[in-house]
Amino acid sequence: MGATTEFEHLRDIPLRFEAVLPGPVLRISELLELAAGSVLKTGRAAGETVEVLAGGAYIGSAELADAGQRRAVRMIGFSTGTR
Repeated sequence: MGATTEFEHLRDIPLRFEAVLPGPVLRISELLELAAGSVLKTGRAAGETVEVLAGGAYIGSAELADAGQRRAVRMIGFSTGTR
Protein backbone atom coordinates (compact mmCIF):
# COMPACT_ATOMS: atom_id res chain seq x y z
CA MET A 1 0.00 0.00 0.00
CA GLY A 2 1.51 3.37 -1.01
CA ALA A 3 1.82 6.39 1.29
CA THR A 4 -0.86 8.28 -0.66
CA THR A 5 -3.57 5.65 -0.13
CA GLU A 6 -2.33 4.59 3.31
CA PHE A 7 -3.00 8.05 4.77
CA GLU A 8 -5.91 9.07 2.56
CA HIS A 9 -8.34 9.07 5.53
CA LEU A 10 -6.13 11.66 7.32
CA ARG A 11 -5.91 14.22 4.50
CA ASP A 12 -8.66 16.55 5.77
CA ILE A 13 -7.60 16.70 9.43
CA PRO A 14 -6.36 20.22 10.31
CA LEU A 15 -2.89 20.34 11.87
CA ARG A 16 -1.30 23.46 13.42
CA PHE A 17 2.01 24.30 11.74
CA GLU A 18 4.53 26.46 13.66
CA ALA A 19 8.00 27.84 13.00
CA VAL A 20 9.75 28.52 16.30
CA LEU A 21 11.47 31.90 16.41
CA PRO A 22 13.25 33.28 19.43
CA GLY A 23 11.39 36.34 20.61
CA PRO A 24 12.41 39.34 22.64
CA VAL A 25 12.20 39.59 26.42
CA LEU A 26 9.36 41.99 27.30
CA ARG A 27 8.40 43.72 30.51
CA ILE A 28 4.81 43.11 31.56
CA SER A 29 4.05 46.77 30.81
CA GLU A 30 5.30 46.25 27.22
CA LEU A 31 3.27 43.06 26.88
CA LEU A 32 0.12 44.90 27.97
CA GLU A 33 0.73 47.54 25.28
CA LEU A 34 0.68 44.98 22.44
CA ALA A 35 -2.26 45.13 20.06
CA ALA A 36 -3.28 43.52 16.78
CA GLY A 37 -0.64 44.45 14.22
CA SER A 38 2.13 44.97 16.79
CA VAL A 39 5.55 43.96 15.46
CA LEU A 40 8.06 42.05 17.59
CA LYS A 41 11.59 41.72 16.27
CA THR A 42 12.93 38.18 16.36
CA GLY A 43 16.61 38.87 15.93
CA ARG A 44 16.65 36.38 13.06
CA ALA A 45 17.43 37.30 9.46
CA ALA A 46 16.51 35.68 6.17
CA GLY A 47 18.67 32.60 5.61
CA GLU A 48 18.79 31.55 9.27
CA THR A 49 17.45 28.17 10.40
CA VAL A 50 14.43 27.64 12.69
CA GLU A 51 12.65 24.58 14.11
CA VAL A 52 9.30 23.56 12.58
CA LEU A 53 6.50 21.94 14.59
CA ALA A 54 3.29 20.28 13.41
CA GLY A 55 0.70 19.52 16.04
CA GLY A 56 3.28 20.48 18.67
CA ALA A 57 5.77 17.82 17.52
CA TYR A 58 9.13 18.60 15.91
CA ILE A 59 9.02 17.71 12.20
CA GLY A 60 12.16 19.34 10.87
CA SER A 61 14.01 22.54 10.16
CA ALA A 62 13.38 25.44 7.83
CA GLU A 63 15.20 28.47 6.55
CA LEU A 64 13.71 31.94 6.97
CA ALA A 65 13.05 33.53 3.59
CA ASP A 66 11.68 36.80 2.26
CA ALA A 67 8.40 36.54 0.37
CA GLY A 68 7.66 40.06 -0.78
CA GLN A 69 6.45 42.08 2.21
CA ARG A 70 6.29 38.98 4.43
CA ARG A 71 8.65 36.49 6.04
CA ALA A 72 8.27 32.83 5.07
CA VAL A 73 9.89 29.50 5.94
CA ARG A 74 11.39 27.10 3.40
CA MET A 75 11.62 23.51 4.64
CA ILE A 76 15.20 22.24 4.43
CA GLY A 77 15.08 19.05 6.48
CA PHE A 78 12.56 16.63 7.88
CA SER A 79 12.84 14.68 11.11
CA THR A 80 13.48 10.95 11.07
CA GLY A 81 11.88 10.61 14.50
CA THR A 82 14.79 11.83 16.63
CA ARG A 83 16.01 15.33 17.24
